[in-house]
Amino acid sequence: MSNKVVKSVSFNIANEQDKECLEHIQQANFSGYVKELIIADIQKRKEARRIVHRSTGGGIKIVVG
Repeated sequence: MSNKVVKSVSFNIANEQDKECLEHIQQANFSGYVKELIIADIQKRKEARRIVHRSTGGGIKIVVG
């Protein structure tokens, strides 16, 4: 039994954005590239939601973005 999970991505070459994406990743290690993008997105989302003030009454102020 494998510990791997496979997710596929489709590119429609008739769609200009999809075609541009496909050309961009043509020479890349696709799996590694996608994983880097996901990790960067996770980090960005964690940084975007930071607590900037904790009140004495228990409330917090969260800045998004």
